[in-house]
Amino acid sequence: MIDFSACIELMFLEGERTLDDRVRAASDSGFRAVEIWEWWNKDLPRLAHALNSTDTRLITLCVESWRDKCDLGDPSSHDEFLTRLRAAADAARQLNTPGLVVLAGEVVPGIEPTAQLRSAAEVLARAGEETSGHGLELLVEVVNRAYEGPNALISDSRSALSLLRAINLPNVRFLYDRYHAVLNGEPLGAELQDAMPLVAHVQAADIPGRHEFGTGTIDWATELAWLQKAGYDGYVGIEATPLGDSSKVYAAARGLL
Repeated sequence: MIDFSACIELMFLEGERTLDDRVRAASDSGFRAVEIWEWWNKDLPRLAHALNSTDTRLITLCVESWRDKCDLGDPSSHDEFLTRLRAAADAARQLNTPGLVVLAGEVVPGIEPTAQLRSAAEVLARAGEETSGHGLELLVEVVNRAYEGPNALISDSRSALSLLRAINLPNVRFLYDRYHAVLNGEPLGAELQDAMPLVAHVQAADIPGRHEFGTGTIDWATELAWLQKAGYDGYVGIEATPLGDSSKVYAAARGLL
């Protein structure tokens, strides 16, 4: 059965709450899991205490900032990427977080495209092998071409899934962000019908505006029903800036199920 997690980088900001207070507020509203982006600028022991005291899971954190990420198509970036990965893996173990979110970076001028994809696959495979004994998964994400990733090396779900099949490691899987996929013009279920075992996590937000479900044009009841029928039974991360009160987002999302 699908459940929902809250991105506390965007939600529960009312009253200028600290991060640990956002964990408590999310738990009080019904969320059993939360997500963050950057971990390196946070008080990890304080965050861990809030998670433990509320019995809340932190299920994802990012290896890098999307504004400062390695271009994995360039082999010269690989040592730096692996250094960042190891630091993120240490943080994830402190926080009992299973998912490390990664991006492949930008297209690098002067390197043949197929060579760049091969290079990205090689370093992601190395990263997967390094983390495989620690209960961690690498979650490869695709962002939209309109705003965040106009020059992204991996530009759609088909490309991401092809890369993951080439890597063929059980702990290197797909983070399917439905918000980005819709902006990329991907219809409901496109590319995923025969690929659900590769999908480790789903994120979502309504369009336009990246707000909570019900504020935009997407039929989320139909979207979630399709995901369940296709066999997805994990968390759907609500990565949205609420127009309303964050405390009402969980109950409204559950109502769609």
